[in-house]
Amino acid sequence: MTAPATLSEAELAAKGLELFNDTGLSGGNKASCATCHFSTGHTNNKTYVGLDVVADGDPNGRNTPTLWGVGERSVFGWQGQAATLEDSIRGIIVNRMKGPEPSKETLAALIAYVRTLNYPANWQVNEDGSPRPDASAAVKRGFELYTGDGGCGTCHQLPTFDKKSRDDIGTGGKFKVPTLHAVASTAPYFHDGRTASLREAVKMMWEVYAKKMESRLPTDAELDDLTAYVGAL
Repeated sequence: MTAPATLSEAELAAKGLELFNDTGLSGGNKASCATCHFSTGHTNNKTYVGLDVVADGDPNGRNTPTLWGVGERSVFGWQGQAATLEDSIRGIIVNRMKGPEPSKETLAALIAYVRTLNYPANWQVNEDGSPRPDASAAVKRGFELYTGDGGCGTCHQLPTFDKKSRDDIGTGGKFKVPTLHAVASTAPYFHDGRTASLREAVKMMWEVYAKKMESRLPTDAELDDLTAYVGAL
């Protein structure tokens, strides 16, 4: 392909979109990036071992994350194994997709494209995580729990709703703390897709925090409110 230096950023991103849908990046033309992330970069909500779909909750499985907002992240992969977006994309092509070594030009184009994948506009929550004036009452109450007794902000730190480090929450090892942006549309949850319900995921994480901090458990109403807030991100 044409060297990145001769292309505008828009042209490079357009080339990246073509490559994102190109099965030639994988061994045996079996899959493209869009197989798991669609052309919009969002998750297909499936759990994989390699390129094989497995049951949600499979201990060897990895739940497909969204690529929305990926340009804002600082570590990549469920185990935080890649320090840069280039390393992450290369690793997926070579190790997961079993494809040939990608050229620098291919990686540059793919990076340019995925950096265009932003989160949808949010009418309930500001960029800093605070509720907008017209947000629902449940979302506003949920924000107070998120930053207070729920302890969510300890790991899913505002305003990115993630953390650079890996944590062990009792799911089989240390894994990257994922962003909660757009989480309502990324079920199933956790690295292996073990939990189908956002409310159940929120409940589990409050219980993990309460055990660690020796603090109280939520009421059902509080769980509803916190789930409303997290689901609005």
